[in-house]
Amino acid sequence: MDPQLLLWIVIGALAVVPIVGVVLALASYSTMRRLGTAVEERWRALDAALDERRAAAAPLLEDAPPSQRTAAEAALAKVSAEPFPTTKAEAEAEAQRALRPIVQAAAQQPAGSAIAEARAALAALEDQAQQRRRDYNTVVRELNAKTRRFPTSAWTKAVGGRRDFFEVDQAGAVAEPPRIQF
Repeated sequence: MDPQLLLWIVIGALAVVPIVGVVLALASYSTMRRLGTAVEERWRALDAALDERRAAAAPLLEDAPPSQRTAAEAALAKVSAEPFPTTKAEAEAEAQRALRPIVQAAAQQPAGSAIAEARAALAALEDQAQQRRRDYNTVVRELNAKTRRFPTSAWTKAVGGRRDFFEVDQAGAVAEPPRIQF
């Protein structure tokens, strides 16, 4: 083989390898930034849904007994105040436990009343918050998976590192089995 041809092949390879490396690095950086931004957007949407729920619960809290009202208001305020997913999820579980008896009492109100409408609005916001939790956790799962794989793992610090899931403890949701009377 001609030595000059071999030299040009080596020079070409040495020129292409860095270009491919730069393209790969930029692509992985772009992926991580996109996922980081998606996580932040989903977190803001979830936080907004939880705040909307607090406003929707206000009419139900007005008719609640004082002890239940203060417990629910404190729990809802704690949900709004917590900045991190794990602590906000713990506060959310507490808020759900505090709201449960109030919502059950509101179920006894006649249809069309302001309390029944507030209960329906609260149920719709709970469904919306649940969907936002799933969206947030899905994007966090994808981001965390990418942080463990090379070359995207090189950009983990650029997006703030691994993120925590927003997992509400549902153990208290069925603290007592339903009573069925015939």
